[in-house]
Amino acid sequence: MERFRCANCGNTLSVPVRLVDLPAGPHMSLLDCHHVNPPLLDPGSYAIDDAAYGRDQVTGTFVLSPGDVRGTRFVHDRVHTGCWSLVGWIPCVACQGCDTVVASRTDDCPVAQDLRFLPATVVRERCADEPDRAGDPFALTADWDRPALDTRRNRWLPEPTRPRPELVATRWGGRGVRDDLFRDDPPA
Repeated sequence: MERFRCANCGNTLSVPVRLVDLPAGPHMSLLDCHHVNPPLLDPGSYAIDDAAYGRDQVTGTFVLSPGDVRGTRFVHDRVHTGCWSLVGWIPCVACQGCDTVVASRTDDCPVAQDLRFLPATVVRERCADEPDRAGDPFALTADWDRPALDTRRNRWLPEPTRPRPELVATRWGGRGVRDDLFRDDPPA
């Protein structure tokens, strides 16, 4: 197992992760333009991408699942968005300890989520395996809880919602609006 630290200040930037081969990524039929897509890598793993990546064509980036990253923040002046979220072409994630830009983040539509550490800005260090996490498959899950990816043919259909008539906007100039707004009958 290895952990990433900031090369400038030594701040811890990831949980312990294990090196794996870089996967090809999910098939286009599993990616969605209307929801957050799954991460490219499983929690607790990282890969090295030898291909040139980003605007500056950096090679040897360390690819992680965004849920495995700690001690970072977004640099909002450097964030570029695509259809609706981060595109990852320009590094926009900084170390919280020293504000050095250390990574780029991708989670736009039709791509899998990933975070790529720039090799010149981070240091890999060996760390002991953590046996207590090995038995629990959900130990590295991020702080949010999402259902499994919907792979149905018509997954683009909106999820059903319960109508809330009390939240429906109405025209103020309509006839009888005052009577509906100032009713004094008891609530149902």
